[in-house]
Amino acid sequence: MTNKNKNLIIGRKTCNWRPPVSRRKGNFKISGKVGSVNPMFIVLFFAIIAGVLYLYSINGSAVKGYQIKQVEKEIGGLKQENEKLKIREAELNSLYKIEEESESLNMTKPNEIVYIEEKGPVALK
Repeated sequence: MTNKNKNLIIGRKTCNWRPPVSRRKGNFKISGKVGSVNPMFIVLFFAIIAGVLYLYSINGSAVKGYQIKQVEKEIGGLKQENEKLKIREAELNSLYKIEEESESLNMTKPNEIVYIEEKGPVALK
């Protein structure tokens, strides 16, 4: 065996080639420069940007959900108030309430009811 080829080991009918020391798995170095920027810095920068955008979208969704809940509560309250007002309207439009109010305003019941019938060209048109 010659001294020129130290990476080639021959023995027992097998040939095992070993890469040079600088390319072995344990000693392999990645040159971490792309131009003048470290690739890890770029990855970290994009990870931070993605995290901020994610938090912004989640926060926006939470705010929208809270606003929807508030509007739903307001709608429920308005529906209840509407039902109460409908009941109050029916009470005020009842004949009993109208008669009661007419007495409190010193109104009297008419004794004679006279219907006016108009027979003229104006009424026929």
